[in-house]
Amino acid sequence: MSIESDLNLLTHELHDITQYYQTNPYLINEQSKAIAQQQIEEINRIVPTKTFFETNKEFQIIYNINENENSLIGLDLSNQTYVQEIKQTMKPSFSSGHVGMHESFQVTVAYPIIDKNNDLQGLVGIMFDPSQFFNRHGNISDINSEYLVILDNDARFIAAPKNPIIDFIGKKFYDDDVQQFLHHDPNTTKLFEGMMNGNATRYSVTKTELGETISTGTPVKVDEKTEYFAIIMTDTKSIYSDAESALQTNRLVLFSLAAALVVGITLFAFSRDKLFRKEAEIIQIKKDLEIAEYKSKSDKLAAIGELAARIAHDLRNPLSVIKVTSEILQMQNQDLSEREKETFEKQKNAIDRMSHQIDEVLDFVRSTPVTKQPVEFSKMITNVLSNILVPKRVKIIKPDRDLILKCDPVQIEVVIANLLRNAIDAVENDGIISIKLSEEPNYHIISIEDTGPGIPEENLQKIFEPLFTTKQKGTGLGLASCKNIVEQHNGIIIAENNPTAFTIRLPKNN
Repeated sequence: MSIESDLNLLTHELHDITQYYQTNPYLINEQSKAIAQQQIEEINRIVPTKTFFETNKEFQIIYNINENENSLIGLDLSNQTYVQEIKQTMKPSFSSGHVGMHESFQVTVAYPIIDKNNDLQGLVGIMFDPSQFFNRHGNISDINSEYLVILDNDARFIAAPKNPIIDFIGKKFYDDDVQQFLHHDPNTTKLFEGMMNGNATRYSVTKTELGETISTGTPVKVDEKTEYFAIIMTDTKSIYSDAESALQTNRLVLFSLAAALVVGITLFAFSRDKLFRKEAEIIQIKKDLEIAEYKSKSDKLAAIGELAARIAHDLRNPLSVIKVTSEILQMQNQDLSEREKETFEKQKNAIDRMSHQIDEVLDFVRSTPVTKQPVEFSKMITNVLSNILVPKRVKIIKPDRDLILKCDPVQIEVVIANLLRNAIDAVENDGIISIKLSEEPNYHIISIEDTGPGIPEENLQKIFEPLFTTKQKGTGLGLASCKNIVEQHNGIIIAENNPTAFTIRLPKNN
C-alpha cells in the first residue's frame, strides 16, 4: 500500500477508538482499556507504537499505554501545534518531528473526540518512530542504492539514511550544515520549494558531499492536506553503471544479429529472413498481450485489495465491541445453563471466524517489513496453538525435535496458523494433523500433513493465487498471504498430495 494509504489507516484506527469514547468519555474501565489495546495491536501492524494516550477536554493526558511503562498522566499537551490545529479544524492532525518522552525522534498522530453536540471533549493519539513507518515504503538505510528521504511541514528531516558526513534526522532543509552538504545547490532548493507548494516534481540533479544524485519528490497528503514530503534519491554512478551494462549487452546482441544475418543470407536467402521477422512480430504481440493481461489483473487486484481493506477495517471495531461485551456478560453471569453456555460458545466461534477472515484481508493488503531473529520453533507452535480453536476430535501431533529458525516469528506464526486452520477444515473437524521438522545443509523445512481427502489436481497450480478458494466461507487470501510471507523470507512453500501436505523451506542464512 502507499504511504498515504497507511497514514489514512492510522487515522481510521484512531477514529474507531473515539467512536467508543464518544459515548463513554473519560471512562477508563476494563472494557475501554480492552478496546484501546485491540486497536493498538492493529496500529502496531502498520507501525510499532511507542505511546498511546487519551486526554480530557483541557488536553491533559488521563490515560496512556507506554512501551517503557512510564506514566504520562497529567501531562499538558494544550500548547502543542497539532493540538491547536485540532481545536481549529476538528480533524485529525500529524505533528512535525520532535524528540519524545523516550529521548528518541518521533511524530504524533492525534484524533479529536467529538460528542453528540459536536463539542470537542479531548483527543486520542499515538507516538511512533517515523523511520520505522517509512521503512515500509522504501529504503531509508542504505545510501549506496536508491533511497528515501522524508521531511515534515517545518522542512525538518524525519526519516533518512545515515551517512558518514551528516545525520539529517532533526535538522532542517535550510540549516547551514545541510546546505553545505548539498553544495547550496539551486536545483535541489527549487525541487524542495516546488514540493512545499504542493507540486510533484520531475527530477533534479544534486551534487552532495558524497557525489551526484538524481532526486524526485512529491507531497504526501492525508484528506487533501499535505502532511509530509517524500524525496527519492539515486546515486548517478549506479545509473551510469546500469546504462553502460545495457549498452554493452546491446553491442553483443547487435554483433550476434549481424553474424546471424550473414549466415541467413548465405544459406536461406531473403525468404527465410522474412519468416524470422514475422515470427518475431508474433512473439512480440503475444508478449504485449501477456503484459497487458497481467497489468489488468494487477490493477483489478489492487482495487479489490483497497476496497476489501476498508470494508475489513470498518468491521473490526464493532466486532471488537461485540467480543468484549460478550466476555463481560459471561464473567458477570457465572451460573449459566448448559444451553446458554452453548450459545456463548457458538457466538465466540463466529466472532473468531470473522476476526480470522478480517485478518486474512488485512494481512494480504498490508506491506509489513520482515524483522528476522533467532527463534525456537517450539515457542512459535505453542503461541499458535494457544490462539486457534482445535476441535476435540482433531489430533495435532507436534514434532519430536526442535529447530532454531532465523525468521520474523510474528509473520511465520501467521503462516503456520493459516495452514493449521486449513488442515482442520480439510479433515472436517475429525482427523490427524502432523507437524514435522527436518533440515538440509542450507534449509530448515517445516511440513504440515493432514488426513483429509487431498487437493484436486486441477487446483494444485492455483491454490496460492489471490482470491482463489474452494470454501464457501473463505476469502481466497490466506494462502496467498502465506506465500508472500515465505517469499519475503527468501523461502519456498509448496502443496502436494499423497499425503496432503504443505511444506515450507526457509534458508538457514537469510
